[in-house]
Amino acid sequence: MLMNSLDMDYRPCSNFYRYACNKWYDQQKELGENYTSVAEMLNYDVNMELIEYLRNTPETDMPGFVKLVKDFYVSCHDTSEFTLLDFMHLMEREDNMKWALFTPDDSKDFQFDWSSISAMFRKYGFNNIFLSESRAYQDANRVTPYLNMPNYKETFVHLIKFQMEEYNRTIPLPRNTMSFEDLWKLIEPFENKLRKIKVEQQQQQPKILKFQELPYPWMQSYLKALIESQVIDPNMEVGIDNMAYMKALDSLLKEYDAKVLVRYMEIRFLQDADKFNKRATKNECMTTTKSLLPMAVEWIYEQMHPEIVKEMPKIEQMFENILKNVNKSLHMDVSEYIPKEFFGKLETMHMKVGMIPQENAKDLLESYYADVKLDAHEYYRNFVKMLEFYYKLEHTHFDYKNFAEDKGFFFKTPSYNFESSIRPIYVPSMNLMILPFGLFRPPVYHEDFEDIFKQSSLATIMGMGMFDAFLSTKDFPNEDVKKLAGVIGLHAAFEVFFSSLQSEEISRYLTMFGFTSLHELKQMFFLNAIHYKCEWYSGDADIVNFATSNLSDFTEAYDCKLNNFMRMF
Repeated sequence: MLMNSLDMDYRPCSNFYRYACNKWYDQQKELGENYTSVAEMLNYDVNMELIEYLRNTPETDMPGFVKLVKDFYVSCHDTSEFTLLDFMHLMEREDNMKWALFTPDDSKDFQFDWSSISAMFRKYGFNNIFLSESRAYQDANRVTPYLNMPNYKETFVHLIKFQMEEYNRTIPLPRNTMSFEDLWKLIEPFENKLRKIKVEQQQQQPKILKFQELPYPWMQSYLKALIESQVIDPNMEVGIDNMAYMKALDSLLKEYDAKVLVRYMEIRFLQDADKFNKRATKNECMTTTKSLLPMAVEWIYEQMHPEIVKEMPKIEQMFENILKNVNKSLHMDVSEYIPKEFFGKLETMHMKVGMIPQENAKDLLESYYADVKLDAHEYYRNFVKMLEFYYKLEHTHFDYKNFAEDKGFFFKTPSYNFESSIRPIYVPSMNLMILPFGLFRPPVYHEDFEDIFKQSSLATIMGMGMFDAFLSTKDFPNEDVKKLAGVIGLHAAFEVFFSSLQSEEISRYLTMFGFTSLHELKQMFFLNAIHYKCEWYSGDADIVNFATSNLSDFTEAYDCKLNNFMRMF
């Protein structure tokens, strides 16, 4: 596969990514419509195994949480098309939802209030427009809600005219309501203003106010709708992490009619639901299932691949070796370019294979999903119920003491993203890198692979993945973090392997692969190291090429004379 991906029209010293990956997608013609990258290919292969497992395993042999996986997948597969109109009608039936989009402008019995609608959507995972809400538990009976500025840089995607035209075509609106065409004329400039909100100075700590002291009415309205309490303690503490943003947001919102704002909020919610539900194929249906029932699916995959558990000690040692090398490389910085917080995070970073604990996982999962009831014939309802489940879990997790104590199990607040690739997951709250079980399959890893393939592929993924901990660091651009990840992650994997490689092992490898020099062995290492990055649209080309052009080991392996010469300047 490595050699078939090579494109000899490119020179490795000037464009290693194209040289190593340019023909990879050509080799995937039979299944290429199912994935566009190696990471997505891993996901596809895992999905096909999971579908086969669900098809062949009698339901009487399934734990309850596995039956949930099957019911969700079957309902997805058997529902021919996800239509937003059907979804909106389901919300009307299930949650007594009354849509502002369907409500005439002159309605007397409808309150056009974006904050209460946003709070209602919050329980379905919607948490990224205007406000981002979280909670901190002091104990089981005392909780502090926090209102935060959404991470627009990472999560905000502008609505586009084509989407609004599609909504206009598929969602008929009653008379005397605002049309999608009219809404678009207002939404486009509004979103531009929203994204241009600049907050010059960040607060060092959240500002804690009493509920009655909140400066803007929509803050109180949002929390009242969210907490669903008849009476809210006026002295309840509320944290505001960015008061300057809240002030700027309030000024912007005052420029727009309430009817526009609430309809904009509804469109955003529908966009999220539509974006998540990609279900044209079996592969997409299983990816959706996996995204909403990740730990249940992880348990199934582990049952199919017990060999991964046997490899854990080797994988853990590999991680420790790479972590030490990355730390050593960063400490070579004499210019103080690397922020000190990088070193603190590396000192305490740890790794976990799989999303579930190795002890008592089945019983934990049965308890974890005990309140979830799904129907193999009701996809829309299943989708909504899973979103509600995670919201309730997030906001009442002191009812789940066993899971809160086992942090390796209850490791994060789920995010509702359609994730079509398998890659490391970094959990900031725990400084933890999780390597999903699906990562441990060819071409990344297999128990029978030679160490050179395990080390070049998995160790490089680990080394680069460690830098996810440093994304969004203040005064350190993400682009620089990604460049560092490429150079230092690849260097760490290379140095750890070759610094411990004995002469007899070198001879064995040269004979095995028909090589005549150590240079050829090093070249194969680099080829396999970046194979995971191969994709149709070449999104990581710049990162890979920056890494290889800045590594002296690569320059030596490929005899890059120009690169060597340029180091003089």
